[in-house]
Amino acid sequence: MCLLDLIVKEYISIVERLEENETIENDRIIIDKDYFKSLLEKYGYMKLIDKIKVYKSLNFIIHDKNNYTMPYRDREKKKTIRKVIINYHTYTMVKMLYYNELQK
Repeated sequence: MCLLDLIVKEYISIVERLEENETIENDRIIIDKDYFKSLLEKYGYMKLIDKIKVYKSLNFIIHDKNNYTMPYRDREKKKTIRKVIINYHTYTMVKMLYYNELQK
């Protein structure tokens, strides 16, 4: 199994888990930074910082230029805080491509 397989399978499993408990809004799943870190640290085949770089590069998360989070307006707390935003559209495309067989 290559590294890309591990990363894609991990991403798919993370988002599948989030689908069960989190709200999907505008093709995004919004979670806390600490929760995201704990999900990525579950499997130690890469350093956390390297996984985050890969997730950013592959558009698995929506982020601003120098960070892996985005400002998010929390309606309950009525203030803006930094959150991790999972790109649900990318997830659906990656999952479809990863599990579909080539048609001849």
